[in-house]
Amino acid sequence: MAGTTQGGQKTAQGGRGAPEKASPAAVENYLKGIHFPCDKKSLIQQAKTNDAPDDVMSVLKRFEDKHYKSAVDIAKEVGRAE
Repeated sequence: MAGTTQGGQKTAQGGRGAPEKASPAAVENYLKGIHFPCDKKSLIQQAKTNDAPDDVMSVLKRFEDKHYKSAVDIAKEVGRAE
């Protein structure tokens, strides 16, 4: 649930708790600046550039290796990757 805490940080902000706690909103927050369409490698690189925490990176690494056309595609993939 958004706003709950994990390890002292709000999970909706991408806390460093359990990987399954990274919400679609948290993942999207750390992908700011990404240009669509993009691939998994680009998503991971952009998240690193934006200093994404471990839980967000863990979710991104479980994404399918394909092209993503929009933020909606990303949100769907977060749900699948969890």
